[in-house]
Amino acid sequence: LFVQYSPGNIRLMKCDVCKAVADPYIECEFMIILIDLILHKTRAYRHLLFNKLHIGSSLDKGILCQFILMHIVLDAFRISVSKNNKADGDSSRSTLSTICNCSEVLGDALLGNIIFTAMLLLGVRYILKFSFDITR
Repeated sequence: LFVQYSPGNIRLMKCDVCKAVADPYIECEFMIILIDLILHKTRAYRHLLFNKLHIGSSLDKGILCQFILMHIVLDAFRISVSKNNKADGDSSRSTLSTICNCSEVLGDALLGNIIFTAMLLLGVRYILKFSFDITR
């Protein structure tokens, strides 16, 4: 994707067929890539999947764990807001009651995400098994 002449001095490679730059995101800052990911640009996702994520690297496992944890916490917040608890800001609620409520919401979010992921993986496996012969 690029030729490195010296540290910090690279030249992006061009496609032999269309003569366009193969991956312009190589020289971009992470924030630019993150903004393009938020805007759902296909090339940014492609760059992330093929050039940044290497299965088994410790950095990716850390980032993946952080994203999973952040997703579950935000999903638990969404569940707790959607339940519309009738506490009305009472300060008389006990600490044990608050802890039980938080653990119930986190458990709901975790269980819901596990079930969703399992159904998604099983569905994709079922569809790909009968639709295509894909090796990758």
